[in-house]
Amino acid sequence: MTPFALARVQGAEPALAVVVGGRARPLAELWPAGPAPRTVAELLVDWDRHLDLVSAALDADPDRAEWTAMDDLDVLPPVDPIASLYCCGANYYDHAEEMGVPRPDKSTSTPFHFLLPVAALQGHRGNVVRPAGVTRLDWEVELAAVIGRRAHRVPAERALEHVAAYTVANDVSCRDPDRMRSPIFGANWLWSKGQATLQPLGPTLVPARFVPDPGAVALRLTVDGIVRQNSSTAQMIFSLEEQIEHLSSMVPLLPGDVIVTGTPAGTAAAHDAYLQDGQVMVAEVEGVGRLENRVVGSAGA
Repeated sequence: MTPFALARVQGAEPALAVVVGGRARPLAELWPAGPAPRTVAELLVDWDRHLDLVSAALDADPDRAEWTAMDDLDVLPPVDPIASLYCCGANYYDHAEEMGVPRPDKSTSTPFHFLLPVAALQGHRGNVVRPAGVTRLDWEVELAAVIGRRAHRVPAERALEHVAAYTVANDVSCRDPDRMRSPIFGANWLWSKGQATLQPLGPTLVPARFVPDPGAVALRLTVDGIVRQNSSTAQMIFSLEEQIEHLSSMVPLLPGDVIVTGTPAGTAAAHDAYLQDGQVMVAEVEGVGRLENRVVGSAGA
């Protein structure tokens, strides 16, 4: 079976594409018969069968010389713009250590998640626009999981059955201390992480069948080619399975929802080396993808 991924690309209107080896072809051109799914939601209705159809089409036509390079396409965030984004905070042992907090005790704590608006998403090679007045802009490479079917009160041992695909996230964060905290309510997650373009995601959806162990993949982030984060999902405090169990105990997770699973050590906040306009971030997750974004000032939006 040829490994492949799926992308949302912008043409006259958003469309789905199949990606192999950095080259893409419209899903509609590979579809065997009838109208092809036009959205991720339509794909997820019968995800496994749809993936099998794509695999069969790839096996039947292995020549991809005429496919389009992903670098020549306008790549959108890989999920439909109706998803819920559940983001996990302080979820890596090495990140907790660099923040100077005691090693978390899982027996007395639970995962911490916050919700962000889907309007904050940005695609591969899209600009991250610095919010006006922000001086401390940070990066955070993360593995993101996309839910494939409704998950409600799902035990951890069955959690991965509900994951359709994985993608790369960069949880760009505003850290200016005088603005990121409310004197009454504490951290202002919406201001800090949920502003327009601060949530790059992509470039593709890699089906879960091609990621055998999401708990043991390498994470890496560079800024202008300098390695800033270099770790593994094995450093997670709460695994993806445990996060799904916890979230689904509170609310049903729906097809297309995204769980952004936390970031490892190496953030700018720990080293006082915040992002400058013009710098390029590259977030990488082993076996999942490479997500590139440039920082621009608010005047360049």
